[in-house]
Amino acid sequence: MKVKQTNTLKVISDFSFANQKLVINPNDGFDLGLLMSETTVEVYFGNNSEKPANPENTPQYARLYQKNECKLGTVEMSIKAANNLGGARHVRLVLRQKEPYPLLLIIPAGGSVK
Repeated sequence: MKVKQTNTLKVISDFSFANQKLVINPNDGFDLGLLMSETTVEVYFGNNSEKPANPENTPQYARLYQKNECKLGTVEMSIKAANNLGGARHVRLVLRQKEPYPLLLIIPAGGSVK
C-alpha cells in the first residue's frame, strides 16, 4: 500500500469551518498524490502513521478540498477537528490508498512515520 505525506502544515482552525471539511493548497495535495479538487477520506487523528488501534479513536469521514485560496503549507479545519490534535499547531498529513476511501492520518508534526 502506497503511503504519501505532506511536509509540516500549520493548522488553521475556526468556528466558521464545517466539521467534516478539510482544506489544503493544491500543491500540498500533489504531495499526497491527489489530482481531484475534492475527495472523501477516512480521517484518523494520532501520534504516528500507524492506523490507531484504540477503539475510542473511531474513523471520521470528511471531504478534503484543494483550494488555491488556502495558503501553501496550511490545513484548514474546524475547531472540533483541531481539538483531536491535543493542541498541536503543526501537523503532517499521511495518505494511504485503500478502498472505498483513502485513509488520511493527521499527526502532530513531532509524531513518527512508519
